[in-house]
Amino acid sequence: MTPPAILASRSYLTPDSQALILATVGLPARGKSFIAHKLAAFLSWSGHRTNIFNAGQTRRRTITGEPEAKMERVGSAASFFDSSDAEAKALREQIAMNTLEELLEWFGEVGGIAIFDATNSNAKRRAAVVQRAEEASRKGGPQVSVVFIESVCDDANVLEANMLAKVRASPDFSSLDEEAALDDLRKRIAHYEAAYETVSDAEGAYIKLYNLSSKVTANQVFGRMSKSVLPFLLSLHVGERPVYLAALIPGMSGRASHDSVFTSRLTDWVRANTKTRSLRVLSSTQPAAIATATQVAAGGSCVVTQHSGLNSLDLGVNPTESLEMLSRMGFHERFDGGESFADLVRRLEPVLLEIEASMDPVLVLSHSLPCRALRAYFLGIEVASCMGAASSSAALALVNDSHSVVELKPRMGGSFSEEIHKLE
Repeated sequence: MTPPAILASRSYLTPDSQALILATVGLPARGKSFIAHKLAAFLSWSGHRTNIFNAGQTRRRTITGEPEAKMERVGSAASFFDSSDAEAKALREQIAMNTLEELLEWFGEVGGIAIFDATNSNAKRRAAVVQRAEEASRKGGPQVSVVFIESVCDDANVLEANMLAKVRASPDFSSLDEEAALDDLRKRIAHYEAAYETVSDAEGAYIKLYNLSSKVTANQVFGRMSKSVLPFLLSLHVGERPVYLAALIPGMSGRASHDSVFTSRLTDWVRANTKTRSLRVLSSTQPAAIATATQVAAGGSCVVTQHSGLNSLDLGVNPTESLEMLSRMGFHERFDGGESFADLVRRLEPVLLEIEASMDPVLVLSHSLPCRALRAYFLGIEVASCMGAASSSAALALVNDSHSVVELKPRMGGSFSEEIHKLE
């Protein structure tokens, strides 16, 4: 029989809290900010009120307008991160806690999910974060819970890539050449390593990721963390590959003349643009998508997977009227007898995880609205704002008969840009 204490613990941890802090943990150049930005994009796309609070940005704001002597004390040089320097250590703690206060103020009365992007590299700091969250909960606002997300990296190749990405992107190193920046970063890491403490079970809920690969350890993680966040984190990697979106006509057999023309053009375009790499093709289960996926994959190095989640949005009892309302619908508003954008995103979530996990280029063969919803995630825009055909040139390119492909190109840090290809 299960002990009552275990059941009580599970009962306490399973419900979703009104306000959730996802606090990163890790040495510099371990991909914490990469994880934070990917998580924020995913959670926002899923309909959660989400924001990132970065301690490094708070530190850089702190030095703006300060005398030069103080700027050196709270600046970006490696010496500022020396744990044996009591004054610098106190300043770092003050900056971190100021960032946490901004985060808690952002929760207000409505809560949400806040990502506390900082090193949080020792048990004392993490205990202070948990204690402050508990204090905020007792003041009558939303109940605040904390989950630590630790990024552990001991793979030399991954670490070197992370370090290069950091010195090229961080404002901390903008005044240094690359070699000097790397040297300063290595010294900063050494200072942190001297006092680093990994998260333990006694500290509460956490997820540990190892080398941004498939190895993970989780403790006291239930509810939405286990349903969505943990699988999403497992899908992440730093490999770069494009994602192609192509909209098809729902319900067509694939034999209509204009559909056959598009399929032929798409097949030629895919083969010309993916000569040196395998391609993963994800299609809806509707006939036009299956027929097109079959032809695109014929004779090539393609893996084809069908997903019912990619089927067209159910527009309800009056599809014509619903199409006219697309640009005015809110995220949670449901078409009469049909689905909402939130329903669509929910069933697209497994598709998105498969796209994120893929190391190869991905071609999505779906219909205009699922394609637009996926595009919203990769470009970090609100789903409801980009579902109407007139919302952007890319949304217009994702009309079912446009004969276009929208290419999403990876950029440093995990974001994407887009390019529209007209197939003629």
